[in-house]
Amino acid sequence: MGPTAATETFVGRHADVALLGRLLREVVAGRGQSVMVEGDPGIGKSALLAAGLRAARELGCEVFWTAADELGQPFPLRAVLDCLEVVGRAEDPWRADILRLLRQEHSPGVTGTGDAVLGAAEQLLALVDRACEAKPVLMVLDDLQWADPASLLVWHRLTRATEQLPLLLVGAYRPVPRRTELDQLRRSAATRGGVQLSLRPLAADEVAELIAVRTGGREVGPELTRLAERAAGNPGYLTELVDALLRENAVRVISRVAELAGRAVGWSAPASLAAAIADRLGFLSDETTEALRVASLLGAEFAVHDLAVVARMPASELALLLAEAVGAGVITEAGSHLAFRYPLIRQALYDGTPVAVRTALHREAAKALAEAGAPTSQVAQQLLPAAGSEDEWFLDWLAGAAPILTHRAPQTAIELLRRAIDQVGSDDPRRDVFASWLATSLAGMGRNADAAQQARQVLSRTIDPDRVAEMSWVLAYTSLRTGRSAEALEALAQGLATPLVSGWRARLLSLTALVQAVDLDTTAALATAGLAIEAGRSAPDRFAVGMGLHVMSLDRSFVGDERGNRELIDQALTVLGDDREHLDLRLLLLCNRIVADLNLDETTGIAERITSVRALAEQAGAARFTQVHVMMAAHYFQLGQWDDALSELESIPELSEGRYSFLNLHGMLALIAGHRDDRTTAAVHLKAVQTEPLAIADDRRNAGYVLLARALACERDGLPAQAVVELSPVLLSPQTGLEMNVRYLCLPELTRLALAAGDRETALSAAQQCLAEADEAPMPVKEAAAARCQGLLERDPQRLVTAAEHFRSAGRRLELANALEDASVLFGEANDLVRARAALAEAIEVYTELRADWDIRRADARTRPYGVRRGQRGRRARPTTGWESLTPTELRVAHLVAQGRSNPDIAAALFLSRRTVQTHVSHILVKLAAHSRSEIAREAAHHPVSTVD
Repeated sequence: MGPTAATETFVGRHADVALLGRLLREVVAGRGQSVMVEGDPGIGKSALLAAGLRAARELGCEVFWTAADELGQPFPLRAVLDCLEVVGRAEDPWRADILRLLRQEHSPGVTGTGDAVLGAAEQLLALVDRACEAKPVLMVLDDLQWADPASLLVWHRLTRATEQLPLLLVGAYRPVPRRTELDQLRRSAATRGGVQLSLRPLAADEVAELIAVRTGGREVGPELTRLAERAAGNPGYLTELVDALLRENAVRVISRVAELAGRAVGWSAPASLAAAIADRLGFLSDETTEALRVASLLGAEFAVHDLAVVARMPASELALLLAEAVGAGVITEAGSHLAFRYPLIRQALYDGTPVAVRTALHREAAKALAEAGAPTSQVAQQLLPAAGSEDEWFLDWLAGAAPILTHRAPQTAIELLRRAIDQVGSDDPRRDVFASWLATSLAGMGRNADAAQQARQVLSRTIDPDRVAEMSWVLAYTSLRTGRSAEALEALAQGLATPLVSGWRARLLSLTALVQAVDLDTTAALATAGLAIEAGRSAPDRFAVGMGLHVMSLDRSFVGDERGNRELIDQALTVLGDDREHLDLRLLLLCNRIVADLNLDETTGIAERITSVRALAEQAGAARFTQVHVMMAAHYFQLGQWDDALSELESIPELSEGRYSFLNLHGMLALIAGHRDDRTTAAVHLKAVQTEPLAIADDRRNAGYVLLARALACERDGLPAQAVVELSPVLLSPQTGLEMNVRYLCLPELTRLALAAGDRETALSAAQQCLAEADEAPMPVKEAAAARCQGLLERDPQRLVTAAEHFRSAGRRLELANALEDASVLFGEANDLVRARAALAEAIEVYTELRADWDIRRADARTRPYGVRRGQRGRRARPTTGWESLTPTELRVAHLVAQGRSNPDIAAALFLSRRTVQTHVSHILVKLAAHSRSEIAREAAHHPVSTVD
């Protein structure tokens, strides 16, 4: 697809054309850029892009070019799908995968099957990555103001990609209607150095040039010049005005001067561009105008076949009318479709139809398309502007289409379902059907309060057992999401009190067990999980069995029995199999299994396993996607690969709804910044979670990194007692029953801080609990943590050395350095300066490797009173710029970039995600002061691949 605006009369804007030409040459050379073009209707945005970018294919670019359509706004990703020709090139396997994902359905009442839009967005971004690997890419999206929100999000992420891909990303838009998402996109692009063009009216000499070209003259006479001033330099209006004069033979050219004919002096010019367009339409036959009026229902672009269906006219007859419209310059070819020459032409036809008539036409168009087998979304697109025309056909169609719309276009489903509910009577059995689908759609959109309200309304009316069960599930699930476990249990009890088929009973029992587990009502949770497993096997319902086993695995995890946790997880995964309906639960179990492996320090092959889980999450668009990034970051944090951890966390452009991700992401970022003495960054992330009360058990379970970061900030500010207060929630109490994911990291730090603050009671409590945890669920890392606590409490440096040996063998760099620092202090107290210096030297070497500047300062301050000096030995800090500043992972990425590999290919080779690779490439560009992948390749050529090892 390409530009649809005529370019033969394009004049002026020489600087803008030259700029676009330069950007084209730069993208061919490997340097990407984003461009935003703003201007009023008719000002020449499309014509400028056509003129400035016309050489793209000649220069070797792959071109993707389309215009967003106002009618497509309710349908997620419509604009980007059209731009990348996903439907038109469905034979391409990558595009076929995207379509397959978006067309999948899920069963009623089952949540957690994944977000198809998120998954498709990831695959669209990967599609652009791969296209850029083959050749430079030009992407143009005109009428960006009409793009759907999901497409604008993808466009926003593509602006980031232009920093490292041979991608020229060009969007054009009107300033009105004003959209918040578009303003955010524009500001984001500007902060990244994107080009911003605001088109001005044509100057007087440019107006004269355009008139001369249209009339065939070389100069313009005074009367025609004065008349042209009505256009105020708007080239679209001016073109229509001159063409109207030419149609009436009101312009003569004498001695190559274009002037109004004598009888045309005083001619009444159209008052606006819209009026000028209406004047053009007036020269068409009534039959052609009527066909175009019907075409305006279909949008700015339309397929001839669809128009024939909606107009109920043979294609052969329609072809004659369309030929007249093409000849009159009203419509033009746009790839396999036809398009209105200006969006305002379509708008004039559309607005010229009385509202009541237009509504009826939309409704008839929907019915005709449905009878012809058109996609559900295309039928829905016609029904959205047909409010008030709901009838029996609409209700019957929606009853069948609701499951598809709920999955593919939930916002559209919500609008149409609300209309249907308003239309049917209170005693109509379809009312509860529509209301149930509405509740499911609202839950899928994350509108938990609205979904819960709708579910309650259905529960207050219906006596259908399946409906009661389904709405009890939705109400309980949305309540659980928002931390209202009591309401969740009440809803589940209501569902279970209704005579149910065994499948629903098993499923409601399984969710009841999960809520009880989250509430830390362990005895009840285990008993209910057992009932759910029994009922699920009887039904049979694999989901209920899998959920019951998941709850039992959580109990093992809560008491620190990671091996028992892992065995139950494996049983659950075997039960669930590969059914997409159970995708979210499968991913949750896979994530929990990896966490168990990390806690056991069994990390062989873990990067590969995380990558396979992440690939599943990305392809399916599951909500667990962010969680996988956070898990990988936790793995890198433990190994002391903090730059890699940061790359994982920074590659998350938006947070999922999950509290696990929110708390762990901000906590880990704050903690790393704190260790590196980056107070500003640490404060930003601590502020993000400063109002979190951690009142929900699951929040407290995932708050370890947050508490560690808060305590570190207090200690750095000279407030050790306050640091103890911040970290004390890790201590178990009957009120909280707290078991944190990283409690074994927190308890030794609490012991050290409490001793420093003179609070031996808290230190003793922390050490005792750490030892008890190691005894109850023996794991090497917990035994090492207990040894560190005991060494601190008993002032025994040898215990600390023992702990350090485990941390060294497990690759836990921070914990190794912490134990060595403690040992150095105690050796210093005992006046064993040789061993004190050796321990301190190794601790400082690890801290330097981590760039943990605060820890270095603290270690020096703690050992200095005992005369322990580390001298000048130790590893030199890594530079911050140049090839030597690249981390090991960045070196690997750089060499793969030099081989011409795309980000998805590099991700597969290094067991990373595409977004993480993109973040690494961004870091490399900054460190090397480079502007393109080709510049990275040139620098890499000077360094042998062996430097990666």
